[in-house]
Amino acid sequence: MSYDHKQQQLDNQYAMDNPRPGDYWSEMFCPYFVVVEVKGSKVRVLSCMGGPTSFNRKHEPNARISVDNAHWSFDYSKSMVVDREWIAEAVRYSSIDGFVADVSRTERSERIVAEWRNWVQKDLRRQIAELESKWEEFTGWKYLKEAVTV
Repeated sequence: MSYDHKQQQLDNQYAMDNPRPGDYWSEMFCPYFVVVEVKGSKVRVLSCMGGPTSFNRKHEPNARISVDNAHWSFDYSKSMVVDREWIAEAVRYSSIDGFVADVSRTERSERIVAEWRNWVQKDLRRQIAELESKWEEFTGWKYLKEAVTV
């Protein structure tokens, strides 16, 4: 399959205007971010570009990548919420017309979205269990249950 620059530009414009989970933005094999959730005007991403007000790769407080055997991986606990303006600023050149990064949708990017969703579900369950334990301790129910053994 040959590279079609015009089609890629159309795909980039569409994905920038209409982000969808699984949109993976990169430049020359260097990841920018992957969209994992869209809710109205808010877009949740796993980013390699810094925070929601930064595009500096030296500072990656909201998401980070690690290299293991030449593979990139995202830290699912470091997702961030951005808007479409952030996406436009991240993927377009600032001084000329065009895109500094290209979008793609692959089986791997879809898998990242599914893995992130699974991680969020497990983390929510962990938080609920932690809160229930704190509640039992706060109310004294924990000590009543320990005192009553069958």
